Amino acid sequence: MIVVNSSPLISFGKQGVLYILKDCFKKIIIPESVYNEIIKHKDCIESIALNKAINENWITIEKIQVNPALKTQQLGEGEKEAISLAVKHNIILIIDDDSAKTYASLLRIEAHGSLFVIYVACVKKLITKDKAKE
Repeated sequence: MIVVNSSPLISFGKQGVLYILKDCFKKIIIPESVYNEIIKHKDCIESIALNKAINENWITIEKIQVNPALKTQQLGEGEKEAISLAVKHNIILIIDDDSAKTYASLLRIEAHGSLFVIYVACVKKLITKDKAKE
């Protein structure tokens, strides 16, 4: 189980490969603000893919209070909530913003970007090296 922020969900959703997250990590938790950010464009492919994953019960939405250590203007609400969720569950965070990764590490959370997911998928032989490069 992992927490995922909006940018990886949007990237994988746009490419039609959101399922890679499920194949690599089984269960995904996203904060409510991340869901709201993606779903505001209801007809976009990433929004449709996200709703499908939620209906299939491998992505769940969780409401979370922002960790007091994250009261900063350097991060967006989705990033703050995603880090807070990872802290609450003490699990890996997938987030692409480098500042957010730094804040996560200060709270002792292992944080990686989208490329980490592609790497894991390749190592688990869920995708080929050529597909990973693509």
